Amino acid sequence: MKQVRSIDLLNKEITTVVVATLDEDGSPHTAPFSWVVAKDRRTIMLGLGRRNNTIRNIRRDGRVALCILDEDNIAMSLKGQARVVREQLHSIPTVALVEIDVVSIRSNATAVAKVRSGVRVEIDDKYRAALRDGFNELKSTP
Repeated sequence: MKQVRSIDLLNKEITTVVVATLDEDGSPHTAPFSWVVAKDRRTIMLGLGRRNNTIRNIRRDGRVALCILDEDNIAMSLKGQARVVREQLHSIPTVALVEIDVVSIRSNATAVAKVRSGVRVEIDDKYRAALRDGFNELKSTP
């Protein structure tokens, strides 16, 4: 039951996940992202800036892991294979569309140390409309 609820979290604009990729030297690279949409339990869409380290790593080696933390003791790890499916969003040309084929989902929740909230970001007002357009484009991608 927690897995379904966790995937549903990825369709809310407030959810921030940590994406892990591999740098060129094989060391881990992590970064938080908020443009995340679950198309279904096995397909995740991400909007990533076209010039950041995460997308460079995905272009070279598509192995990724996502960490999802949110209220109600949701602590999930997803592993998958990512690829760039569109070089730029129509609504925000500096952002590429990345698709992740999820290969495993694991709950990391525990009764000993419960997660009370996830990571929340505050969007500057001057960017809010553009970011909403980008998120809506991710949600509507077939």
